[in-house]
Amino acid sequence: MDTLEQDFSHIQWKAHYTVEPAPVDLNQGDKIVLPASALEQLLQQAGSGNLPSPLTFELRHPHSGTTLHCGVKEFSSSSNTAQLPSWIMSTLNVKQGDHILIKLVTLSKGTWAKLQPISAGYREITDYRAALEAHLRGHYNTLTQGQNISCRFGGHIYQFKVLELKPQEAVSITDTDLEVDIQHEAPFEQVKMTQVKLNETVSHVTIDKNDYKYWKLILDDKRNISVKLTVETGDADIVCSTEQSPTLDCHQWSDLSSDNERSIDLSSISTDHIYIGIHSFNENTNISWVATDHTGKEQCRNCHAWVLQRTLVLHQGFCLRNNIVCPWGCGKVFKKDSQELKNHWHCDQCDHIGENGRDKHVEYYHTPKTCTCTHFTTHSFEALAEHKRTICPEKLITCRFCHVRPVSLDSRDRLLGLHAHESYCGSRTITCQKCDKPIPIKDIQVHAKIHEVKRQQQTLPPPCCNRNCIRPRTKNRLSFCQYCFGPFWITEDDPKNVKLIQRVARKLHSQLTIGCGNAWCRNKMCASFTNEPKDATTAASLLIPMIKCLPRELASPNPNPELHFCVDEATTRKKFLAELLASESEGKYELGWCIKAIESEQEDLDRAKSWLDKNAPRKNPYTQ
Repeated sequence: MDTLEQDFSHIQWKAHYTVEPAPVDLNQGDKIVLPASALEQLLQQAGSGNLPSPLTFELRHPHSGTTLHCGVKEFSSSSNTAQLPSWIMSTLNVKQGDHILIKLVTLSKGTWAKLQPISAGYREITDYRAALEAHLRGHYNTLTQGQNISCRFGGHIYQFKVLELKPQEAVSITDTDLEVDIQHEAPFEQVKMTQVKLNETVSHVTIDKNDYKYWKLILDDKRNISVKLTVETGDADIVCSTEQSPTLDCHQWSDLSSDNERSIDLSSISTDHIYIGIHSFNENTNISWVATDHTGKEQCRNCHAWVLQRTLVLHQGFCLRNNIVCPWGCGKVFKKDSQELKNHWHCDQCDHIGENGRDKHVEYYHTPKTCTCTHFTTHSFEALAEHKRTICPEKLITCRFCHVRPVSLDSRDRLLGLHAHESYCGSRTITCQKCDKPIPIKDIQVHAKIHEVKRQQQTLPPPCCNRNCIRPRTKNRLSFCQYCFGPFWITEDDPKNVKLIQRVARKLHSQLTIGCGNAWCRNKMCASFTNEPKDATTAASLLIPMIKCLPRELASPNPNPELHFCVDEATTRKKFLAELLASESEGKYELGWCIKAIESEQEDLDRAKSWLDKNAPRKNPYTQ
């Protein structure tokens, strides 16, 4: 029985607790951590009955009266304390050490929610509505009208405000199909994306402090290029990716140094375009950049510039006379006795070099950075981006069931090949069309194979030994069905089947000489079908070989004589349709199953074909 259908009014629990911040991994949902004593009190009030599932609580500020609702993650906090996610503390305006009133409540299941986006970038999610619904199912037990919720997608967090709920202002969203509507206000400003071609210079672009500007670089089937950035004022970073809007912590290629001129060499690019992002570091920055193709060029061995092959010798002679390579062995090239050479530095903590920007280098490469999954810490943005793009437990995958791109890997499901979201999403049930049982989506393939195995193991009862009949045989001396054996049954004792054989012979002789008189007959041993009545002598000569072996066949434990007697019109018609169906199926199904299909679908050939494909075992299940 659904817990909402039970009466939990006898459980009246509330308590005051001291607020403590919850672990970081709870900040994306509404679950809190309570002390073990709270569970003991709840169980005492429940007595021999059950507790509501899930447990939902009302959080109330003791002075302002502000309320919010939540679920519970576990009962493991220290005595008299409740651990709350940071966003709940902010919403209720409480700090660590403050007191809060927590009360057990039973909420109605939510059916509809209207949300208003607060973050402008939510439209970058391919299917943000489905992603939001999946995030709510996985991280929230309740919703309260007026609260803000956050949805993490990739490396970004998007905020939404709950404007309206049905059927009440606070609802439970566990194990329910919640319909989500998005109320769009004035259109958000979209990320400006300018298309740039190879060898097209982007000049004198100003980027605000700590902001990004993006370009879409069209490659024109070129796979080996060089992107050169010139920083005119300030300091900037260049990040590149095949995905839209690369950032410092989510990209594929980058140069995060502080050099005024820098370049990235990209090779074997598999797409026809990439995205270039320039990030301004700590101050407004002016930059220019250009992407060039390497085809037909070679690198100078002194300055490593890409030079046309026909001018390489002349260039290298000039370069060796006027330029000098870094004396510390980093390979940088400077004009002899230049100020740039004097400003050149090497990091004493790593092998990095630069002309300026030591502080930036320390922040980017020697300051710890923790991934949002909380399981990976590094000093480098490049390593953090590589982690998020490859092995991060919260990297984006595409759910095989709902096709949303949620966060991924949960070690519990790795053996099953399922990501965390897929395990949760795949636990929803659908009704099997064959057995009408509720089956989890993730088990439906195995369940379908079970049906297929059972289908191939099906057998039909042996058919009547009258070759024109389609009914199952019964236990009698001729192994006929009860209808075909009826004319041959007598009350007299006939231990050696002499009288039975005589009756069979007379019936067959009559069919060959006179026929049954039915125009629809299709018995090859009947004159009505062949239109060639036999005289008595000819008919007898045809019957002698058949009758001669009949005594020996009838004496066997399981007789299987081959006899041809006329049957009724309905049986004749069904057998004809079954033979036609068997020929159209190109021998995939036995005649007995074709007969069953015709009978099951009231002699409708089209529906009988569908019935065969769905229910009948194939002669060879490995052929299509």
